[in-house]
Amino acid sequence: MAKPTVVIAGTDDNDYMPHANALILASKVPGAWLVQIKDAGHGVMGQYPAEIGKILNTFLSTTSPNN
Repeated sequence: MAKPTVVIAGTDDNDYMPHANALILASKVPGAWLVQIKDAGHGVMGQYPAEIGKILNTFLSTTSPNN
């Protein structure tokens, strides 16, 4: 059974993990959200905490763990 999933990646995260891998990962999970943050690197949560918070709040308020 699929569970709500959000994949967040920075578009400049190429030193540790190519950001294109986020697209591959999200495409393998039915119904997954893919969010790419422009100009963010591997530390996207530390670089853009307010934006990540908004994304997660929206994700959590529009999905259900039972879906």
